[in-house]
Amino acid sequence: MTSAIAQEKPVIVAVDDSREMLDILKNVVAGAGYRFFGASNASQCMRLVRDIAPDLILLDIQMPEVDGFELCRQIRAVESCQRVPVAFVTARRTAQDVKAGIAAGGNDFITKPFDPKNLMARIERWLKQKV
Repeated sequence: MTSAIAQEKPVIVAVDDSREMLDILKNVVAGAGYRFFGASNASQCMRLVRDIAPDLILLDIQMPEVDGFELCRQIRAVESCQRVPVAFVTARRTAQDVKAGIAAGGNDFITKPFDPKNLMARIERWLKQKV
C-alpha cells in the first residue's frame, strides 16, 4: 500500500516579478499535474523555500531589489535547498549570464519566450535526477 505522501506530486516554486509570467508558468506546471507556488520577489521566495521544501525552483534574473543570481545564492545557503535544482527562466541569454547563473548555483538556463513542452521536458528531467 502506498502512503498519501508518496503519492503527492512534486512541488515547483517559480519566482518572477511579472504576474503574467507567473500565470503562464502556473498554467504549464499545474496543468502537467505538479503542485505550483509562485513568488514575485526574493522575500516571498525565501519564505516558500523554508516552509514547503520545493522539489524544483524556476527563477527569473531581472527582478527589483534582489536579482535572480543573488537570490540563487541565498537559496543555496538554506541547508534543505542545497540540492534542489534551480533553473533560471529568463529573457537574458548572453554567455556571461549563463556563466553567472551557474556560478550562483543554478542548474539550468531556459530563455524566454520558452516552448511549454520544452520547459516541461526539462522540469521532468531535473525532477528525475533529484530522486
